[in-house]
Amino acid sequence: MKNVKNWFYLAVGIIGVFSAVTHIIDGLTTELPILSGSNLEYMTQSIFAFNYNIVAADHLGLGIALIIMAFHKNVTLAKGVAWAIIIINTLRVIVSVITVIAAMNISGNPGTFWIPAIANTLCIALLLLGTKVKEKAPIPKASTPKEIRTSGEQFTSVISVDTDPESCNQL
Repeated sequence: MKNVKNWFYLAVGIIGVFSAVTHIIDGLTTELPILSGSNLEYMTQSIFAFNYNIVAADHLGLGIALIIMAFHKNVTLAKGVAWAIIIINTLRVIVSVITVIAAMNISGNPGTFWIPAIANTLCIALLLLGTKVKEKAPIPKASTPKEIRTSGEQFTSVISVDTDPESCNQL
């Protein structure tokens, strides 16, 4: 796991993939069977089923993108994509809050509409923390034994083992 460059993106990516899987399971076992047994027109049922699948595909796509971004070498490049995902999740929170308010006004019961708002707010917070991760500075190359670099200057050491007095005078 030392290849992970941004743990926050990885966490939100895993949450996104998990959300897509649970969304599909919930849709297939609970929501869509209720719709098929209702008195709604066929076209309305098709629209609900289509939207359910689109939301699951959206969660899966963003989750996979964030997992890839977590391992991306250029952290700065991934920040732009992260900000786009933050904007998308902020819009999701706004829609969830409006839905909760509408449900409270109609039935007095918010149902489970507040769960996506909390989950998306958590993802936004993690993504914002992920955008604060700085790229690590590259490690400088080790100098060879003959070369020492200090404040931009280059020094080379030359050791002469010659015992001839004439050659020593030339140095």
